[in-house]
Amino acid sequence: SSGINAEYGGTFSTDYSFVATEMNGIKPQIVFKLIGPDLESSQNLGGNLAKMSALCAAVEQGESLSNEDALTITNLYKTKKVRQTPIFKGCLEIGGGTKFPVHVINKITPTSHQQSLKMCGSGGEAVVRDRVYKLKDQNQTRVDPDSMNKGYRYGKTYIPISKVDASLMSRETEKELCLICTTKRSNIRKEEFCGKYAYSVVAPPNDTTGGTALAAFAIALKEMDMVAVCRYVKKDDTPPKLCCLVPNVKDYCATLHMIELPFSNDIKKAVFPKIRYTPSQDQLTAVDKLIDNMDLNSKPEFKESEMSNPGIQRRYQCVVHRALQSDSPLPEVDVSDLIKLPSFDTSDAVKECNKYFEVKLIEKKPTKRTAGEMFSTDNIDVTNDIKKVKKEDISLDDLLGAEVKIGTTRPVADFQLACSKLGPNSACTMMCDVISQLVQHSGSNIPQSLRALRERCVKEGFHGIFNNLLRKEFQYELFKKICKEEEMSLIHKGECEGSPVSAVESEVFLKGDELVKDMESDDDDDLLDML
Repeated sequence: SSGINAEYGGTFSTDYSFVATEMNGIKPQIVFKLIGPDLESSQNLGGNLAKMSALCAAVEQGESLSNEDALTITNLYKTKKVRQTPIFKGCLEIGGGTKFPVHVINKITPTSHQQSLKMCGSGGEAVVRDRVYKLKDQNQTRVDPDSMNKGYRYGKTYIPISKVDASLMSRETEKELCLICTTKRSNIRKEEFCGKYAYSVVAPPNDTTGGTALAAFAIALKEMDMVAVCRYVKKDDTPPKLCCLVPNVKDYCATLHMIELPFSNDIKKAVFPKIRYTPSQDQLTAVDKLIDNMDLNSKPEFKESEMSNPGIQRRYQCVVHRALQSDSPLPEVDVSDLIKLPSFDTSDAVKECNKYFEVKLIEKKPTKRTAGEMFSTDNIDVTNDIKKVKKEDISLDDLLGAEVKIGTTRPVADFQLACSKLGPNSACTMMCDVISQLVQHSGSNIPQSLRALRERCVKEGFHGIFNNLLRKEFQYELFKKICKEEEMSLIHKGECEGSPVSAVESEVFLKGDELVKDMESDDDDDLLDML
């Protein structure tokens, strides 16, 4: 008969295709790996080894490996394959009482480091752990775990919530996957995708009717470029989640990807300053060249889906080494053989980027002097070329003035302190910088800061400082709106002697557009009177 002889070490017959056909028909499929030192070049193989190589090529799950490749694979830790189990079995309700059965499958799960189940001593001895709860008082009174309740922080105190209250706090829900609405796919921004896992919504196996309904729903969403926003409750009495169903239509299947969406209190609002710098064409070209040189399409042999987690690989590498060699030190951190990254030639592109993007070295600021150095009886030698001083050369006002700064939290109070410690001129200059920062970041203290600065500039005669600030920041709509609401314009001659701005020019600066409209309406009225 065809195949391998019954005797160990027998020879293959020439009809090895029969064995390959039988192996391919076995379910689950057999994975056949042939390992040998000379399998890299199959042309030099002879005898039974050549027939084995041909058999390996005929088997669907066959693969030939050299000794070096086989050792590399054995050093890699791979998670155990687990049969996919649906985490949700129910119906997708799309409204009007229309439902069809679906299964939700966890498609991507982040692999975490496996924690040790038990603690042990340095020699592997078993240990016992005893947990004790005590009150935070002077006597360290022990507390029975059964008598403890959960505490929720409220101000500086903890509010105890009993188990009965905790059961009433939870909301009663029923397991469901219900459609809320549909929207354009562009309305769901990518930064709003949240959740730890990636889910796929598929039809139950051997359910032709449910599969047809799900496919029709997915194809309709894709044709209209829309997604479905749903309410998802995994099981009874669990918090509901907001998610969207994105169509995934291929030639061989039509399913839905389920992505979790945030609620309103999950979104953190961040205000970013406006970009005041526009890159030149040479800079854009240099960066485009760098991106093109690192295009992954030029490396078809690299597949990011086959990349292993270096942290997990390193962990199990050390565990295996310690299990086999308990006394020798752990190997050095080198996972280059286990994780092969693609290499790109980007030297020319990097040089071009360095040419058009100048990098400057920022000098370190001088180190602040301590009180001990300032009040020392001997001459002090402070780093960064700071002047040598004695204790009689330092006053309390100097110490306070060196630390006075105007912040954005309470700028008006800081400005008044700076005026008394640093002088009005320096304080007004610092206040102008703070107001510019508030305008860039859309701060809430702009009106109060602007009013305090204007009053001080009018009093001290610093009309140039305030007027220059107004002309500089008046281009921003937020600043212009605040000036018009507070009726704060340029400081004119009537308010401060020496100002080159007249009262009319000050009014035109603030209400220029409105005055032009009023003049145009007056001209229309005069023309109607003449007619």
